[in-house]
Amino acid sequence: MKRKVFIETSVFIRFLTQDDLDKFAHCVRLFELISEGKIIPYSSNVVIMEIIFILARHYSFPKKQVLDVIESLLRLRNLTLIEKTNTQIAIKLFSKHMIKYGDCLIASQVPAKMTLLTYDADFTKLPSLSVSAPSSQL
Repeated sequence: MKRKVFIETSVFIRFLTQDDLDKFAHCVRLFELISEGKIIPYSSNVVIMEIIFILARHYSFPKKQVLDVIESLLRLRNLTLIEKTNTQIAIKLFSKHMIKYGDCLIASQVPAKMTLLTYDADFTKLPSLSVSAPSSQL
């Protein structure tokens, strides 16, 4: 059975910026497994928004490069983008935990029983999520 995973912003950023070579290597292998059809990726427009913001503002990627990167990400084999957020769940998570509201929105999008792949330790504060680093999927 193919594994389904929800890929969070930090995974894409580590892959795209190559600013941590160990994490980059794990991401490369993860995306190879996706290309081979062994892992089914999910993500969301909230993640895409964060990627655009981080690459443009924090890494000073030119807009054209950001758009090229996003277009290539959207061509990942079998990628499903989850459009719907649950604001009530996100607000409840935000009020209970010391994490960013954007992360709460992402948490509200992860389907039940699906693993969230991330390098952001804040997600481990949410007991309702199954969270792991990409290296656990290799």
